[in-house]
Amino acid sequence: MASIVTDIRPPDDSSAVVRKLGALTLLSETEIDFLEGLQNNKVQVPDGVDFIADGADLKATYLVTSGWAIRYSLTEDGRRQILSFALPGDILGLHVNFRRTATYHAAGLSQLELAVIEPLRIMEISQNYPVLAAGLSWCTAREFAILGDQTVRLGRLSAYERLAHLLLELWHRLRLIGETDGKWLEMPMRQTDIADTLGLSLVHVNRQLRRMQSEGLITVEKDWIRLNDVKKMIALASFDTKHLSEFRL
Repeated sequence: MASIVTDIRPPDDSSAVVRKLGALTLLSETEIDFLEGLQNNKVQVPDGVDFIADGADLKATYLVTSGWAIRYSLTEDGRRQILSFALPGDILGLHVNFRRTATYHAAGLSQLELAVIEPLRIMEISQNYPVLAAGLSWCTAREFAILGDQTVRLGRLSAYERLAHLLLELWHRLRLIGETDGKWLEMPMRQTDIADTLGLSLVHVNRQLRRMQSEGLITVEKDWIRLNDVKKMIALASFDTKHLSEFRL
């Protein structure tokens, strides 16, 4: 029997990966059921605990079901550089069948829940679900775009522009999966995490956050940040929204 293709986005109570891919392309009920079934084996990862180690064997693919994770590298003297953030619906180790050795560390940035997916299940996507395979390929391309933006941030933007650019990236990514109300976003990261992402000192990060608040661009309340003028921040940071635009087959 042919799959029934939905003509609307998945329900709000769908898992994050279904909401993410459902925002990218139309999914059939069979594809949605398959994605939900991939998440049966879940583990909890405490804040700050590594679940992938640089140089170690990759034995599974990890799907973030709730919480935030980070990919990071360490210098020989122990300095940390955060490469990117993995948000709900994001996948780490997608190409486990082709590359078995990790090239980065990954850890929970907050209390983290992961679905652990066996490599054979990833192969099953390519064999039986071409629309999902195309969507996952787009996710990989999008991850490269995010890493490219991180390179531009570190190499060409001022500290103030770097902070605005990072906040815009996270806001766009969370909006795609319905994790913001349009303005406010929950950010479990500490200022030290922002510093290790943007290559800045903790003092410099604090100074830029206070400047951004005093100029009315953001409002900060505990673990929440409100972007008060997204258009102005986009112009300020030369943020290219096309890198995070939606994908359609």
